[in-house]
Amino acid sequence: MIRTIIFDFDGTIVDSGRVVFDLFNKFADKYDYKRVPERDAELIRSLPVRERFKMLKVPVHKVPLLTMDVVRKYKEAIPNLKISHELKNVLKELKNRGVNLILISANSKENIKQFLKINQMEWFDDVITANRFFGRHLAINSYLKTAGISRDDVVFVGDEHRDILACRKSQIKIISVTWGYDLERLLRQSDPDYIARKPSDILNIIAGASA
Repeated sequence: MIRTIIFDFDGTIVDSGRVVFDLFNKFADKYDYKRVPERDAELIRSLPVRERFKMLKVPVHKVPLLTMDVVRKYKEAIPNLKISHELKNVLKELKNRGVNLILISANSKENIKQFLKINQMEWFDDVITANRFFGRHLAINSYLKTAGISRDDVVFVGDEHRDILACRKSQIKIISVTWGYDLERLLRQSDPDYIARKPSDILNIIAGASA
């Protein structure tokens, strides 16, 4: 039975694609990589993260510092970030059903909690910060061990190819959503346990998995 759902934040909960795209280009000169032309936005969404960095010649060793800069600047955009009304209702319904709701992100707890407060969404039981861009499974494993949560009782909800890889390493199931950063065809390459094309699909998947 699914008792805990770990949600990714950016792209899954909040529609921040435009903000992140603009910030990525903003720091191109500082970190010496190529800007992403608007015409290539769809192409970028079809590539795994490592391939994106390779294509744009982003030095891998600079990714942690780049991420920190993006997170700091991101704070300015929080008041204008949006969540779909349908997804907000789904989260509220899950909470009403007694599901333990967790958020995970490379973003800061301060940014996330500010967004939740502004949007009256303070339903989450905990926020996990995954500081290592390619080490999300380590943050998941640490949380599950500390909280004493069985892997059979948890599912992850995320929008990226790397989320699927992290869940495979952590040996937990994943619901991949198609409204976030990565295109569905990229998500399907790693064979997620479930695909959600609209927020209400999450409720149906959880009900089926808990039956």
